[in-house]
Amino acid sequence: MTSLSESARAALRRAAETPLSYGVRVYLAPGDNGSSRVLVTLGEAHLKLEHASKLGRDVLEQFELRGVETFQTRQVFAGRLLGFLIHAPRAILRALSFGLVKDSSITDAKQLPFGYTVEVERAKSMPFGLHVGSAYLTAFFAVVWTNFVLLALRELLPNVPPALDAILGVLGVAGVLFELHFVMLVPAVLLRRFSWSWLLHPAVGILTFRDTLMAEGTIRMLADHPTISSAIVVMGRAHLPGFERELVDKHGFRRIDL
Repeated sequence: MTSLSESARAALRRAAETPLSYGVRVYLAPGDNGSSRVLVTLGEAHLKLEHASKLGRDVLEQFELRGVETFQTRQVFAGRLLGFLIHAPRAILRALSFGLVKDSSITDAKQLPFGYTVEVERAKSMPFGLHVGSAYLTAFFAVVWTNFVLLALRELLPNVPPALDAILGVLGVAGVLFELHFVMLVPAVLLRRFSWSWLLHPAVGILTFRDTLMAEGTIRMLADHPTISSAIVVMGRAHLPGFERELVDKHGFRRIDL
């Protein structure tokens, strides 16, 4: 791996030694010219403590070219609302921890003052299944959080209006329906390598379609920066298996040892 410096390999090994926070995979890019262009994927827990956060920053600082997972909220149906419903609890947790819980390494990558950081999910259009998955998860999280807030409000009110109980009843039924349907998420995840898996459960499309988008965006990123011999892509750990399948099966990458 001549295109990975000793300092980069050392930083990656340190990150790999914290499996609760990071997963590290390394690939050789295809090419007929005998080049040893290396692509690293850093799968992360999006929230972490200071020590793990520093390990991630140390890794990112070794790479001039960085791709990052970034859900394209403006291009996906209900994407902005879904982004809020997912990120708001994270922000609350970080605030309640008084700074002990740190933000994603993706945020750190975007703040680096050198090199290139590319949102590899960007595309001219989004797959239909991703719109469906976004709508489904938006509805699910809206039911969960609305129910949570109204239950808390119910405990605080001296007199509970009948309308509140009626709304909670409807939300309770919706919650049960979601719970019953989430059973189908198990086979959907197990069969995620198949393009139709999202039909079993739309939520799996948030993984599978984005795996494909990120792989295609990574190929474009590498093509746009042909003189840079090594690059890293940062994503949630759940994307690592699907992203690897896309790279290896469709784009000719080869996984290698660190």
